[in-house]
Amino acid sequence: MEKITYGAPRLIDWVAQIKVGAATVRVHFTGGALTSYGVTPAEFSTADPFLQKVIENSNFFKEGRIIFLRKTTVADTAKPQPKPAPKVQVPTPAPEAAAPQTTAPAPTPDEAQNPEPTPTAEEEVSSENEEAVAAAAADSLKSVEVSCIQDAQAYLQENFNIPTYKIRTRPAAQRAAAEHGVMFVGGGFVPVGSEEAESEQTAEAEE
Repeated sequence: MEKITYGAPRLIDWVAQIKVGAATVRVHFTGGALTSYGVTPAEFSTADPFLQKVIENSNFFKEGRIIFLRKTTVADTAKPQPKPAPKVQVPTPAPEAAAPQTTAPAPTPDEAQNPEPTPTAEEEVSSENEEAVAAAAADSLKSVEVSCIQDAQAYLQENFNIPTYKIRTRPAAQRAAAEHGVMFVGGGFVPVGSEEAESEQTAEAEE
């Protein structure tokens, strides 16, 4: 796998917004410096073939506002696996003493036609398990504070090479971050596993 470093001449920090169809890819050039010998250009390095193609096909690259600096060969790295959620042990309830049997009153015609379903003990325990697992999973994630969706997109792009067009919404960005052991806070993001997160995911699926 090849890692290419690009430069932004005469700039010490620059966020280039490159159009890719209807989407926009943000490329953040950093590390430039102003010295007595001139300006050291800001740089951006990536090993993502898609992002390399986007940069080299952009007008910025063709006009010389983005230039090629160097190319290095790096070993392929395995994608980090998310930490498994800890298993939650549910205590077994102690058997209760048998109560004396009593004759239940006969149901009315309305009750016989429309009986109300009673949740079983297994359904109640399953609901408690889901809530406990979701809370444990959220606690195991690293919190990263952002101010807006663009900050989250830039963080995922710079640290995990995730293209911006794959994470256009907050729920999508939050799910992508959770797969890499990260959870965004602030900027309108809701914690993983919360009722608000489930509502946003449901609304996103309906759209």
